[in-house]
Amino acid sequence: MPVSGQVPWSCEQHTVAKHDIYRRYLERWFPILLAGSNAYPSVTYAEGFSGPGIYSGGEHGSPVIAMRALIEKVPATKGVARFAFIDDDERCVTMLGDTLRAVFPNRPRSDAAMPVKIVKGTCATHLEATLDGMNAWGQPIFANLDSWGNVPVPYRLLQRLAANVSSEVIVTLFPQHFVRFVSSQGESADKVFGGDPTWRTVVDLAPAAKSRHILTAYRQALCKAGFPYLLDFELIPRKGQPLYLIFGTGHPLGVKKMKDSLWEVDRTQGVGFRDPRDEQAETLFDVDEPLLGPLTRLLARKLQESGPIRVEELRDFALFETVYRPEHVIRALKPLVDRGAIKVDGGGALRRSSLVSLVPASPPR
Repeated sequence: MPVSGQVPWSCEQHTVAKHDIYRRYLERWFPILLAGSNAYPSVTYAEGFSGPGIYSGGEHGSPVIAMRALIEKVPATKGVARFAFIDDDERCVTMLGDTLRAVFPNRPRSDAAMPVKIVKGTCATHLEATLDGMNAWGQPIFANLDSWGNVPVPYRLLQRLAANVSSEVIVTLFPQHFVRFVSSQGESADKVFGGDPTWRTVVDLAPAAKSRHILTAYRQALCKAGFPYLLDFELIPRKGQPLYLIFGTGHPLGVKKMKDSLWEVDRTQGVGFRDPRDEQAETLFDVDEPLLGPLTRLLARKLQESGPIRVEELRDFALFETVYRPEHVIRALKPLVDRGAIKVDGGGALRRSSLVSLVPASPPR
């Protein structure tokens, strides 16, 4: 729906962090897909809720960030990069065009090498049609669907993106929207979750469990849509509401590169992140040294569920099921070893090939 209030608006803390993540990831994504050893002839960056491209303080929005990532990292002679921007507020559409012309007064690529479409309309009714008109399908698409969770992302679009070659999606999810309006939302809300009404059981849960339930339901919907690899995390500003980012891709390298981007983000802005699966909900604000307590707890729970397991498998678990990197695993296991909570088969130092298991707790006397 069109923005209520002033356009442009102020740039929130978590928006700065999101844009830092987007920039770092796209600076990897464009070169890999357009200039790598297995480069494609073309790629498309698409936004279903583009906004005006600028904030009231002069900060640039994600459309500018995406274009700069291409221009600064990929030679103009390498492939075709399309940009599709959709917004249903006429003020945003007009301002985005003005912003792009002001930031890029001398077009960095020809129209043929960098076609740009700015369309007034909704993500639900116009994004897929715009991608059709730009002949984007059949080549990689990165879809940034940042709606603050207030406007449902069409599930059919997610399915089509998942089936498209080397395509990825990042969705901003604001769970409180679904928690607040669960009793008044009809079947259209179920469609957001792939037609599964299970998300509605959120009304029966304790307040602390509601957001995690919505995230789990949406994660399952993305998996059902066809994205085999997912990364989700919670951005926590020191002031304001937290929100979730959920990334879906068809390749494990995408998860690794997105996670690298997450861990490199500048957290001096007062925004941290946390793993939604950590029951203690510890926020990772530390800039220089990763806080591994949540990963230690998640690994202990994984060992409890799985029994003896190789450290290499725990590295895969960390990559695909947590916000942590695989290289964090051995360091996170050491406190468990030091206090005798786990043992290494055959003894010796922890290595990627080590087989580890929980030590049974002693019965009370």
